Amino acid sequence: MSEEVNKIAERDQAIEEIASRLGVQAERGKRFAELTSLRVGGSIDWVISPQTEAQAAAVVFALDQAGIGWRPLGSGSNVLADDSDHHYVVLSLSEMKGEVVIDGELVSVSAGYSLPRLCIDVARRGLSGIEGLGGIPGTVGGALWMNAGAYGHEIGTVTATVRVAREGQVVAIPGESVEWNYRHTSFKDGELLLGATLRLTPDEPDAIKARMDDAKSRRLATQPHGARSAGCFFKNPPASTIGTGKMIDEMGMKGQRRGSAVVSPVHANFIVTEGENARAEDALALAEEIRERVKREQGIELEYEVELWRASEPAAKDQTSDQGGKEE
Repeated sequence: MSEEVNKIAERDQAIEEIASRLGVQAERGKRFAELTSLRVGGSIDWVISPQTEAQAAAVVFALDQAGIGWRPLGSGSNVLADDSDHHYVVLSLSEMKGEVVIDGELVSVSAGYSLPRLCIDVARRGLSGIEGLGGIPGTVGGALWMNAGAYGHEIGTVTATVRVAREGQVVAIPGESVEWNYRHTSFKDGELLLGATLRLTPDEPDAIKARMDDAKSRRLATQPHGARSAGCFFKNPPASTIGTGKMIDEMGMKGQRRGSAVVSPVHANFIVTEGENARAEDALALAEEIRERVKREQGIELEYEVELWRASEPAAKDQTSDQGGKEE
């Protein structure tokens, strides 16, 4: 047996031991095509699914101690993972939902909880401040990681505390200690976000619902509802007077195709995948073609809003947002 095979066997044994000791589910044989909204991506060595914040903190600490690479994945609504074999642990947070705890204007929620579901929950309780985010697919953790925003609301403006994993423990840090920028925050690679407490504002439930319904109508009219996408592919460039979607549209790229990937005819900043055997390489090639044309014709370097996960990149202590939370 070769040295490389021995190392893989030892790593697998360590992962099984960690999962067993901490009482979490560990699975093999999954593919990113099963776990992401684009329905593309290669095989994954291991998927570990903690159910509580404490379990998640303990798992990543144990993996770090063993030198085993990991990446967190929520609903996979803004991840483009390549078609290769990914030799690291995916920490799935989709089961880490917990219960939403509401105490007056304070709302405590775990990172794996659905962002649209949370918006509905708090609206019914007459709490305002995140209703503009109601149509963004994904989880609370992803929304926090990239400061999700839409229709005049950003999650960072209402975040009182964020719970993170530190040395195997759940630690709360003040929201004001975080830099909340446009689709970007000051959280560092290797930090795992476990949950948050939001401070919302009382309002009439009917008024909140009306704002949510208005935002929903606008989304349905302007975005590819029901298609396999990862939301907006690129950020809006700060120096441009028009949005990225309009810019791509004006270049005549709506409907442009590369294999199984298509620029949405509804919204040009959405790339959608089609077919049973869709390939991540098609989506990435189409995205790069868009970037090259915008650079050549507009002199603007588009920045990805979707997270690109490449199998060749190291994953140990690598926190990349996978959980959703963006909109143009």
